[in-house]
Amino acid sequence: MRWWGTGLVALVLLVLGAGLTLLDQALGDGERPLRAGTVLSVGTERGGVRPVAFSVPSAGWALSEEGSSLGNNAKLVRDGVVFNLSVIVPLAPLNARALWDGLGRIVSVHGRVRLRTAPAAITTAQGLRGLTGSLAGRGRIGTASVVADDALGATVTAAGPPGAYRRVAAQVQAMVRTIRISP
Repeated sequence: MRWWGTGLVALVLLVLGAGLTLLDQALGDGERPLRAGTVLSVGTERGGVRPVAFSVPSAGWALSEEGSSLGNNAKLVRDGVVFNLSVIVPLAPLNARALWDGLGRIVSVHGRVRLRTAPAAITTAQGLRGLTGSLAGRGRIGTASVVADDALGATVTAAGPPGAYRRVAAQVQAMVRTIRISP
């Protein structure tokens, strides 16, 4: 008769262990896989449209639902690489150089990575002009990019372990080139 207490405890632990595993699987890890060609739009909606958009060039990227707030940023992940696009709403006229300098200050405050080189000019497929350069820090490498029009801007940081980042660097650059800002 004394074994029933132990058996009951074992049964409860079994139910909890299996139940929590099933609950974890049902809830997922907070990442939504994206298909190649998926267009993500970010920023405060105006007339049902978010003002900044970009395309995901290939499968394998996932939207971090926990790290994204489509009202102001989208965080994508792949194999330890984090791609983060943020919308910038300026209080004064905006240009890519001012945006780059501000991004450098923000990145250095976070301390994990720093902007490394003088930026190079870039132009998106829409014709937006911006700047891009490399990032490096404790076991991470990547790139930072900024683009701006007269009313809005977007900053992108993408970094991860060196091997993983090198494998997706061309995809990161492709995403940056697809950034569009609606008038």
